[in-house]
Amino acid sequence: MAWGLASFNRRKANLFIQDHVIRFVDFKQPETLDIRQFGEKYLPEGLIKDGKIQDHETLSLILEECVSDWGIKGREVQFNVPDAKLVMRKQNLPSELKEEEIKGYLYLELGSTIHVPFDNPVFDYVILNRSESSLEILLFAAAEEIVSDYTSMLEQAKLKPVVADASFLALYRYIFHRNLADQEEHILCLQFDIQSIQLSIFHQHKPYFFNHLKMDVDLSNVTFNHAHNSQAAFWDGEPGYLHGEIDDMMLEIDRIAGHYRNNLSLGQESVTKILLTGEHPELIYVKEKLSARFSVPIVIISSESNQRISADLPSRFDVVLGLGLKEVQHVS
Repeated sequence: MAWGLASFNRRKANLFIQDHVIRFVDFKQPETLDIRQFGEKYLPEGLIKDGKIQDHETLSLILEECVSDWGIKGREVQFNVPDAKLVMRKQNLPSELKEEEIKGYLYLELGSTIHVPFDNPVFDYVILNRSESSLEILLFAAAEEIVSDYTSMLEQAKLKPVVADASFLALYRYIFHRNLADQEEHILCLQFDIQSIQLSIFHQHKPYFFNHLKMDVDLSNVTFNHAHNSQAAFWDGEPGYLHGEIDDMMLEIDRIAGHYRNNLSLGQESVTKILLTGEHPELIYVKEKLSARFSVPIVIISSESNQRISADLPSRFDVVLGLGLKEVQHVS
């Protein structure tokens, strides 16, 4: 199974699976974002927790119902690796390695000289810098057990899983396709969902940082609206609680931006633009708090006019659109 920015096959359907929802997009013409159909199914709480499937039987029944309703039985599918189960790190490799030798070298060294926090990882990589004396890559990996768990569930639902992707790469693919990121910019991408934030930083269309931040939000206090073209999530709990969680996250986002400036770019560069997406019910408040901390352009992706898409999808579909896009340019 390929993992990462795979080339597009028109018969692939695209599934974005999170703890609380399954989203789906099928393209007629991915190059023009011409959508054949799309859908979403909200899940009962507890079926998936932090990306790990807890109730296989119930989740399989729901997925089989989705497959029937969406008419995708027997289709090849692209799906996402759970963000909570993904690790990413810089790694220096022997400079004499040829490009076709890198993956084999990583297979041999993972678990021995190259350590990740789980056995039998599935992985992909991006070359960051190469010279006669050095080779630096960005390695991202996930536990084979987690990927196999999702693969088996999809196969049980009569689908053919062929590509597992990282949501932060899928989101940036969509950003790139929308012409929202210039090569010279240092882009902070924030996928602000209800219980978590996926944070990544890109420069020259390469990922330099990724982190998954967890928020303490009880889904029992969230009501979901099933209308596709409107806000989906509404907070029913104490009004100030969500703002407090967001304020706490701002401290962490600020810290990470400082870490990028002082360590990853060796004090040479800072974040120059922030792109914001997700289904958090207080996304406007998030933008306001970011504006108070960062003197850079802050853009909610869905607020940008997009004449190239055939259906009016809200920002919570940004990642699944990115899953299905043809690879325009390697993020490498």
